[in-house]
Amino acid sequence: MRTALLALVPPALLAACAGLGTGFAGTSPGYRLVDARTGGTVALAAVADEIAATCDVVFLGELHDSTPCHRLEIDLTRELVARRGAIAISMEMFERDQQTDLDRFLAGEIDEEELLAATRTWPNYDPDYRPAVLLARERGLPLLAANIPRPLAARVVREGLHAVTGAEHTPREVHVAAGDYRARFAAAMGEHGDPLGDASTANVFAAQCIKDDAMAESIADFLLPRSSPRPLVVHWCGAFHSDAGLGTVERLRQRMPGLRVAVLSPLKTDDIRRELTAEERAEGRWIAVVGS
Repeated sequence: MRTALLALVPPALLAACAGLGTGFAGTSPGYRLVDARTGGTVALAAVADEIAATCDVVFLGELHDSTPCHRLEIDLTRELVARRGAIAISMEMFERDQQTDLDRFLAGEIDEEELLAATRTWPNYDPDYRPAVLLARERGLPLLAANIPRPLAARVVREGLHAVTGAEHTPREVHVAAGDYRARFAAAMGEHGDPLGDASTANVFAAQCIKDDAMAESIADFLLPRSSPRPLVVHWCGAFHSDAGLGTVERLRQRMPGLRVAVLSPLKTDDIRRELTAEERAEGRWIAVVGS
């Protein structure tokens, strides 16, 4: 199974998600990139070439607890800066109410200690996400604090979506509907049948969806006022938010239907040399195949 759906899942439901946290075995020779269209191995530079030439937004799906996976993300992000120059980094790991403090840090108005004191950074910020923040500051890149504030998502889990409707930093629209994404969520939570049959599970799914819509809206609000050529947006997120073009990806496409979007998805396997199935290749435009 993939990556943790929500850091805010209540303890009673956390066990159902335990199988979602997986490790990324490492960079070369511990992983290989697969072109999902052909099934063949492709170099990181070739992936960066195609993204830079053809994409408006690329989703870098990650396994949250994997340092080598994050190394791949920063390496690919740097390759994209080298090719496109004008990019924006968007991150699940920063929340919308933190944007002002993040911008002040990028502008040199506050130091990193002040930034960390003002924001709710993830426990693995220093080794895994700090390189992206420093890259943005060094190169003068926009960095989008894309996610919904954690306290609001936690309130959705406790009380339901209605409890935060219209609150500051919530997305203007939230899409909670039946479909493939909800079915995947049900499977990940260990449910059998409709995940909305239980009130607590319904709230957790709604919290997942409000995160997706917040991130999609953050990217769309950044891109819409900008004329062509727009900056390339490189979005860092847990793989569940972007696999198979669902989650945040489908919500972004709802807001900007003509956008050119691609997904890189990780796949954990005992044999990184094996041929991938069609189902596995359907998770993204490229698959980062990693050892177990």
